[in-house]
Amino acid sequence: MATILSMPKWGLAMKTGLVVAWLKRPGEAVRQGEPVVEIESEKATNEVDAPASGTLRWIEVPEGEKAPVGAALAVIAAAGEELSDEQVAALLREDAEIKRQRAAQAGHAGAATATPTGASRTARTPAVAGGRVSASPAARRLAQELSVDLAAVTGTGPGGMIGREDVLRAAEEGQAAAGESEECTVSVNGIATHCLLAGPTNARHVVFIHGLGGSLATWALNLSAFAGKFRLCALDLAGAGDSDKPVTDYSVAALANFLERFLDALGPEWQRTSLVGHSLGGAVALAFAGQHPERVERLVLVDSAGLGTEIDGETLDLVSSVPTPEHIRAELTRFFADPTMVQQSLVAQIQQQRTQPGAYEALLATKDAAFGGGQQHYDLRATLAGLSQPVLAIWGEADGVIPVAHAEAARQAANGHVEILAHCGHCPHIERSEAFNRAVMAFLDEA
Repeated sequence: MATILSMPKWGLAMKTGLVVAWLKRPGEAVRQGEPVVEIESEKATNEVDAPASGTLRWIEVPEGEKAPVGAALAVIAAAGEELSDEQVAALLREDAEIKRQRAAQAGHAGAATATPTGASRTARTPAVAGGRVSASPAARRLAQELSVDLAAVTGTGPGGMIGREDVLRAAEEGQAAAGESEECTVSVNGIATHCLLAGPTNARHVVFIHGLGGSLATWALNLSAFAGKFRLCALDLAGAGDSDKPVTDYSVAALANFLERFLDALGPEWQRTSLVGHSLGGAVALAFAGQHPERVERLVLVDSAGLGTEIDGETLDLVSSVPTPEHIRAELTRFFADPTMVQQSLVAQIQQQRTQPGAYEALLATKDAAFGGGQQHYDLRATLAGLSQPVLAIWGEADGVIPVAHAEAARQAANGHVEILAHCGHCPHIERSEAFNRAVMAFLDEA
């Protein structure tokens, strides 16, 4: 049976993709999991793997053209399958109609769990082996592409194993539940601030704050999972990502004040929210919570700065290096326990951000203000101990940037919790995204 290769969705903000290059030509054999086409989104260029083995029978979107997320890109015929041009056209029409029906179903109130016409859905609990969700390799790759949390997917395969179709269905349902995401620019005292908004407007609000040298793209494997249940905002701090990069004060205190003005600019519905901050973003969130405890519902500190003086000096030196691909790759290897997490697309994405006008200077100013001299300048442990809100410190056990022992400071808070993720470095929201999403969503959703 022929298989449709569709335009993937990488993160909530992606609406269209550009076909950069086809790596296979019509008539050539392809293997499941083999790269077939290079797609460029607004953030990066990535290869898309073949969803099935067979022969590339038809290319629907040629190189140099854009297509919306979910659109058919190509047709892969099964081994030994002969398809006429008329049969290919009929298959593409059928695929478009099925997707149209799914979109229509998603538009109805409560349709987040609707099942496409003609499809059956078996309610099974995903099989777990050794604490790991049971899923096929192809399903895992697709889940990463579509930012789908496998722990929230119902598997319909043998023993409850999750397959590609289960991931596709979950992605569509998650998008329906989350509603449309919106990338926008908010003026914060004249600083154009890039952010992403998603999720039901009447849900509890959550703000995601990235770390040093990062951007809202650092949450690409998390936002889709959270947007089904929460109204969320992820922002690029001043001096980072696609926000303005003025010559200004980039200290933790100044960034906490910037966060206050940003939330004010978003509107009155953001006067009280939960905060999720990674690394330097954790210190910013904690400083804000200390200044405005009445505005913070819950606080999540992810391998956070501000809870001790130690920090890895070699990582800081690499952050300060000229942003060449080699330097960025060396820096990123210190963030993960698994070196295979450092992929070329991630390196390219970060280099593109850091070579924007003013980006390198703002990065150095931010680094020096928080970590000049190879140590942390802001000790916020007393602030943390004085908080009455629920606090979760979630950490990678193998963090080589900020010691995992710093997480213990959260136990001094009146309602503090600590969760350590094994086989994980400084970025558990990326390296252990499934476990991270489960833990943080459960914490945020507590009554």
